[in-house]
Amino acid sequence: MDHPYTSDPHDARADGGHMPAVSVVVPCRNERAHIEDAVLSILAQRDVDGGFEVLVVDGKSDDGTRDVLNRLQEAHPQLRIVDNPERITAYAMNRGVESSRGELVAILGAHTLYPPDYLSTCQSLLSEHPDADCVGGTIESRGVTSFGQAVAFAMSHPAGVGNARHRYPDYEGYAEGACFPVFRRQALLRTGLYDTELVRNQDDDLNYRFRQAGGRVFISHRARCAYFVRETAGALFRQYFQYGLWRLHVLRKHGEVVSWRQLAPAAFFAWVGGACLLSPVLPAGVRPFLWAPAVAYVVLLFTTMLLSLPSVGWAAALRVPVALFTMHFAYALGFARALVRGTAR
Repeated sequence: MDHPYTSDPHDARADGGHMPAVSVVVPCRNERAHIEDAVLSILAQRDVDGGFEVLVVDGKSDDGTRDVLNRLQEAHPQLRIVDNPERITAYAMNRGVESSRGELVAILGAHTLYPPDYLSTCQSLLSEHPDADCVGGTIESRGVTSFGQAVAFAMSHPAGVGNARHRYPDYEGYAEGACFPVFRRQALLRTGLYDTELVRNQDDDLNYRFRQAGGRVFISHRARCAYFVRETAGALFRQYFQYGLWRLHVLRKHGEVVSWRQLAPAAFFAWVGGACLLSPVLPAGVRPFLWAPAVAYVVLLFTTMLLSLPSVGWAAALRVPVALFTMHFAYALGFARALVRGTAR
């Protein structure tokens, strides 16, 4: 794991100034549509014991994101901007952590709105669960368009995310990891920070190493936050293709499957591909067995569509099967691409 940089030279650890209890690190690149709302929701945090600072780590944004950040920084002295010339998320997270000053470090996202008590609730969770070195909230996925609302439902349902409990809005308990975690600094540093060789899935890799080092993660719906999903099929496909592509890299690195849901999409589509190839040459009595998983999958898609109807209405519900299929197929295709050709930045 490579961390070829030093801390921000303007780090105030030794300047005698106020040391905030919580440091919030927000990696971003080209997030003009969301960055202002996300940062303002963080700056509006209240009742944070010991105070907090916000470090937005920008990866050479060229869509106007940096102009928004500069304007926000002028109005809010607790906001600092850190450069990320490598433009890779893992570098951004590490630069933010190394430049931060708090005993607690929160890694938050630029696509998300946080309730005003997110940080204070996480502080309470750490006090209530001293065995946990990391806490966080569950996710309420949100979409704006009909397709976005379908994606939001898919990302909150077992049909879309399996047993990823941090994706269930009402979950409370121990989990594999938190999407927007608040770490005890020393526990995070003991883990070794984020692997900069990973373009995606760097959080899953860190969560695995964190647990291997004895760390525990507790999440609660009391700290629920709103995550804005991709609003088009193309954007969703690219997101999940990258997840699948880099998932295999993490599996190879550790030589262990953390959860079988990580293999399910690739295994399913491999089975369907095999069924297409073998059906013409196998006895007719065997074919129903070959196609049973595909039939079950279609039933799952349309059952989930019907279940979504009371929550999202017909316009979005009709798009739920498309959202689910896009997520699953893109992930499987990315996984297959990594299996055949490896990963490439």
